[in-house]
Amino acid sequence: MSLVVNINIVSNDAPGDSTSIVLGDTKSNAPRAYAQWVSMLIKNLLGNASIKVQNANVSWGKFYEDGNKDREISAGKVNSIVIAPNFTATVAACGRANAASGTEGTIDLYDGTTRICTLYWNCPWGSKRNDFEKRNVNSSYMVTIGPWNPDSGAIGNVNIDVERA
Repeated sequence: MSLVVNINIVSNDAPGDSTSIVLGDTKSNAPRAYAQWVSMLIKNLLGNASIKVQNANVSWGKFYEDGNKDREISAGKVNSIVIAPNFTATVAACGRANAASGTEGTIDLYDGTTRICTLYWNCPWGSKRNDFEKRNVNSSYMVTIGPWNPDSGAIGNVNIDVERA
């Protein structure tokens, strides 16, 4: 449920005239914090090895099933994602419903027992800047981050290609 505030302004000079201001989204039942989201489309270009998602963590917000922000999934379920060679998997996170929070977190990508990199995102509620970055990239791999929205609102869909260097 979203919050909608109606303000009626009535002038003392013209009591019959009034102006209404509506704050909020009256056309959608989507919770406001759901506007802060990221959907990471991770493509495995390693050749013959699978990529495993591990150490999934959200310090703000939640992980959700791709395409349905109302279906929260645990970090454990995210950690069970294995991306076969030449396939793409999605990891998605958003703010919590009815809370003034966006989403912030990390996931690690692994090739067997070797960490490829850490992916970090911060999509804060009420801020004008988002952040998305790759960290601790192993020099044996190339991790290419596609375009994403650095401005307020959703980070959006982020294409991530992972291949050997």
